[in-house]
Amino acid sequence: MAARVFLLFTLGYFLSYFYRSANAVLAKDLSQDLGLGPAELGFMTSLFYLSFAAVQLPLGGLLDRYGPRIITPALLLVASLGSVVFGLAQGFPTLALGRALIGVGMAAALMGSLKAFSLWFPRTYATVSTLLVGLGATGGLLAATPLALLKEAMGWRGVFLLGAGVVVLVALLIY
Repeated sequence: MAARVFLLFTLGYFLSYFYRSANAVLAKDLSQDLGLGPAELGFMTSLFYLSFAAVQLPLGGLLDRYGPRIITPALLLVASLGSVVFGLAQGFPTLALGRALIGVGMAAALMGSLKAFSLWFPRTYATVSTLLVGLGATGGLLAATPLALLKEAMGWRGVFLLGAGVVVLVALLIY
């Protein structure tokens, strides 16, 4: 069971890293499809980080009160909704909303994992949390060439719609 906890929460953080890095590969497509300029691309990309950060203070209390098994999947579902909104967006406001929802939802991917690991791995917490950060960061690698290839096969919208399904699956497995 401990291995499952580690694997699933790490997978959630992997997805968070993927989403935070994806816009670098998709910027040209977003500009062409939706007519976004550099300022809009930069602002929209920063919304992930802004919303991720804004949720951290209330997130800590929620994790302490209800636990990572409830809060992390709930917020991952918000990220999944954001991925759908992003994938279906026809303009900047909707795209920005989707990006912000992804950031809110992925906020629990890191902190929920750390909370879960503090409960499941109190003696090896430093090791497993280091592994979380190292393995989760490989989500950024998926957001490079593999994302570019996937985008060519199914379009950037398809990538975000598929991603929404993957996030829902991880949320259900964590729960």
